[in-house]
Amino acid sequence: MERVYAWDVKRECVVYRIPGHTFDDGREDSDFNPVWLPAKADELPEGVSVDDLREVES
Repeated sequence: MERVYAWDVKRECVVYRIPGHTFDDGREDSDFNPVWLPAKADELPEGVSVDDLREVES
């Protein structure tokens, strides 16, 4: 599944989500209810930097 990365302005870190994924605890990621998970900047795809990411609040 493809990850979507963003910058969390509250936590001041890189986060990601997996659109459409249902987690073991029953949470389902959707555009209306995204599930943002912590990530590291070195996990970003090649050619993408932190400055390229959109800002979100999780």
